[in-house]
Amino acid sequence: MRKSAVIALLACAAAAQAASYTTYIGDANSYQVLAIATDAAGNTYVTGSRIIVPASSAPYGVPVTDVFVSKLDPSGNLTLLATFSGKGADQANGIAVDPSGNIYIAGITTSTDFPLRNPLQSTSAIAGVGPGFNGTGFLVKMSADGTVIYSTYMGGAGAPSLLTGVAADSEGNAYVVGTTTAPDYPHTPGMPTATVGYGTSGAFFAKIDPTGSQILYAGVLAGQVSECGSPADCGVYYTVGTAVAVDPAGNAYIAGNAGGAGLPTTAGALLKDGIGAFVAKVNSTGTGLVYATYLGPGTAEGSLGTVPTDQVYAIAADGEGNAYLAGSTSDTAFPATPSAFQTSLSDLSNALADTFVAKLNPTGSAMVWATFLGAAAPEGAQSIAIDAAGDVWISGVTQSGGFPVKDTVSTNGSEFLAELNSTGSALSYSALFPGNLPLVAFPNKAVAAALAVDASGTLHVGGSTGVISAFPSGSAPGQTPAPYVFGIANAAGGDLSGRVAPAELIAIYGLHLGPAAPVTATFNAAGFLPTSLAGVEVTINGIPAPLLYVSDTQINAVAPVELTAGVTELQLAQNSVPLPGFRVVTDATAPGVFLNADGSAAAINQDGTVNSQANPAKVGSYVSIWATGTGYFPGKDGQMATGPNQFCNPQYGCLIGHDEGAGTPSYAGAAPGMVNGVVQINFQVAPGSVGYTLIVGSMSDAFNIYATP
Repeated sequence: MRKSAVIALLACAAAAQAASYTTYIGDANSYQVLAIATDAAGNTYVTGSRIIVPASSAPYGVPVTDVFVSKLDPSGNLTLLATFSGKGADQANGIAVDPSGNIYIAGITTSTDFPLRNPLQSTSAIAGVGPGFNGTGFLVKMSADGTVIYSTYMGGAGAPSLLTGVAADSEGNAYVVGTTTAPDYPHTPGMPTATVGYGTSGAFFAKIDPTGSQILYAGVLAGQVSECGSPADCGVYYTVGTAVAVDPAGNAYIAGNAGGAGLPTTAGALLKDGIGAFVAKVNSTGTGLVYATYLGPGTAEGSLGTVPTDQVYAIAADGEGNAYLAGSTSDTAFPATPSAFQTSLSDLSNALADTFVAKLNPTGSAMVWATFLGAAAPEGAQSIAIDAAGDVWISGVTQSGGFPVKDTVSTNGSEFLAELNSTGSALSYSALFPGNLPLVAFPNKAVAAALAVDASGTLHVGGSTGVISAFPSGSAPGQTPAPYVFGIANAAGGDLSGRVAPAELIAIYGLHLGPAAPVTATFNAAGFLPTSLAGVEVTINGIPAPLLYVSDTQINAVAPVELTAGVTELQLAQNSVPLPGFRVVTDATAPGVFLNADGSAAAINQDGTVNSQANPAKVGSYVSIWATGTGYFPGKDGQMATGPNQFCNPQYGCLIGHDEGAGTPSYAGAAPGMVNGVVQINFQVAPGSVGYTLIVGSMSDAFNIYATP
């Protein structure tokens, strides 16, 4: 949600969304949400990791994290059930809840002292080996009150492994999937096996009994090099497990992506030979595979074998034994069915990836239906769930402004939430949601990180930064006129979350927040911004927030300078009628530099001209930038700065970092003519540097300046 300086300060027009409830689950620590689950009562369970020691203070620049498990009741009231960790980096990737309320958490840890209870594997892996990851997979089962029933490393101790997903059945068995390079991974008769190690990984899967005392079955699926012999000849090939599901009969479904051909596919499978996305079904007795199939053949690339064109990231299963798959594909020959919503790839010339959604029959021999979903830009689904009517919900990310939209929530969003009918022939719902723009990397901040559907049809979605929402059937954003706050971001551009700093200019996103026609505030004769604008009022911790801009989808405000660190509430009112409060956390600082649309800082060169690619600053000259979220600010809320006042200094913590180190700005303080909360920073352009960092206390924000020798 990056904007230019003028737009961000006064009139940025972006869109967001509403929900039956939306809340923020963070606390003093920064959270990363990676998985979500629900139960029959409509509670929401969320897991991931939170930063305990930031990278800037941690050895080797690797943050120390722990695993959190949070529970929200059907009204969105939050309880932190548990946290657990060793002294390394610990992250949960998957969560499941069984009918008895037991909770299952799967992930990866680099801790050799991860807290274990009745472990099946008590030794962690050797660090420093493996395909882009270090650590060991883990599985934890907790009772409904957060008591640990068992906790174990899993995936083998001879080399790194990780678990990416977990499912549970009605009897309390756990089903896990992940990736291993450990030659000593568990294996049971009838299950596939493969040689793994440096240069080769496998998609590991297993079923664990309710007490955690026995592995009921386990195996590995691995693709091998297809055309050029060995990994030494072709490079490194990895097979990874991405998702797992279980049906009511106890059949397990494994999804993953293979970097080579040679998976042990089965007779009659949809595609015996291929590369990339694959699906396998394990029978309920754990004695063998019902099927294993690729989804696509890949594309040729000289003598180096084939290149995957399909990636699968999510899987679900129904009571009839069908598997539902979601991911991305750039394959023009992906097996879309004739009556599907979208039967061909959007970009046939450059083969840019579309989302795909598919329903595979119980024998894995044919698609019941399969559809592309997207427009001419890279995109892909990351989560999938099925409701009681058989409709399929997916969430994901897109770089396309032409993504098929049915319900207007955001006109420039980079995340999507969509519902396909039970035959895959039509969109029942589709909307874009706000994300980071310009899009440097896929965001996942609003709805794309995870989703689940409960028995009543309520949709539970999560953004990676900790924004959690629940939408009862028929009340997803754009389907109801009710006003809702969805999240908060630094107005200079930042992650959608629920965090603010004193005097920070913030953007509040939602639907039906204010007037249909946007209204921009002006300073009054005394030099103050209003705290009521077009009938809209905002308070944080009961303190009125000065307003810069109000509209139907966005409100720009200034967080009161009186705020102190801790958890509080943002309250929005329309014509004196309050809306449901939104939980926020106040940080000491949260610096954000105002940027242009191309990601460079909105800066003025020493000669007073605008800094740009066509008009760079000379090395050794001075430039001016503007930022907000630096914390402490002299003066009153909403007051215009009428002159210079240097207060953001090295003693307080305002530094400019660059390739040569960190330097003291020549000026860092009030921005004359702008509201208190905006900081002007003047600094000298360093030789050899275009990348800079604004450092305020323990927090920072990166930006670029166009420069020339």
